[in-house]
Amino acid sequence: MVRHEISKTHLEETFSVLHAPGYGRASLSLDLAEPFKPVLTDMLIFRMVQRRMLESSWFEQHDQVCLLTETGRRHVAEQFAQRLEEDYQGHPFRYWIYKEALMLEREVLDVSEYESFKRRV
Repeated sequence: MVRHEISKTHLEETFSVLHAPGYGRASLSLDLAEPFKPVLTDMLIFRMVQRRMLESSWFEQHDQVCLLTETGRRHVAEQFAQRLEEDYQGHPFRYWIYKEALMLEREVLDVSEYESFKRRV
């Protein structure tokens, strides 16, 4: 999803600021996702726990690691897609991710100074 928003700009997705670049690795999408993790991912986890939306059958444990099953991943991905379309200050989060990519592009082109996304509470 972040890669899709980056593709709308002139940025090269293997370009990286925070994450180590690698051959065939879209490091830029990892970089641009960072400011949105607390707002999208963490809040989604808390929401699903508070609303008792999780089921024990969605998890499996292997070698002291707890992982989502295919069913669990499908349900969480569905909730995440809905979260992306929720409005924040009049625009869906997808818009804010695109705007973040544009801000970085403008910084690289030396048009304007980059300012990371910040959620106002």
